[in-house]
Amino acid sequence: MLARNRVVWSRRSPRRAAGRLGWTGFLAAVICGPAWLLFGDEPSAAEGGAVNPLMLIVPSLAVVFALAMIPQVVGLVRRPVVAADHYALTVRPGAGRTLMLPWAQIAEVATMEIDEEDFLLIRCQPISRRSGDWPRWWDQGHLRSAKRGAPAATAYDLAVPMDDFEGRPELLLNQLAQYAPAHVAVAIRAPR
Repeated sequence: MLARNRVVWSRRSPRRAAGRLGWTGFLAAVICGPAWLLFGDEPSAAEGGAVNPLMLIVPSLAVVFALAMIPQVVGLVRRPVVAADHYALTVRPGAGRTLMLPWAQIAEVATMEIDEEDFLLIRCQPISRRSGDWPRWWDQGHLRSAKRGAPAATAYDLAVPMDDFEGRPELLLNQLAQYAPAHVAVAIRAPR
């Protein structure tokens, strides 16, 4: 979507996040249901008066699945964002924080297909003074998975999966290129 002096990539429906949440709910029902049928009537105390550990199975499973669903619900609500203007590239690679990376700190913006999935890869400049929005470990989850699929991704500081956005990767990259200054390399890379 092109706004005045700004581009914002249009997001697709959250099929992947909804699918993960649905599968986790399905697994919770398949595992917790039989556990409740088997252990739901267990007494709270054993014969000797001690706590019956079998009584804790169903609540423990419920807590484990509830904790497993929390990040998936957050991922369904806080979706990836890519936007650009003449000052900065704004990126939220996952459900975490949104980074505003000034173009002055970016050396390259590229797309690369890794294991049949397209990624937007961002390489920052090696400078001594950085802004507060420098990519950190939590922001680089997609980059770590990209590095496993293509060693060429190790040269980059951030990765955003492009399957979450509408449009072909070349067209989306072209939208960013319109706002990138001359010192930023814009490329379509093949994995090595």
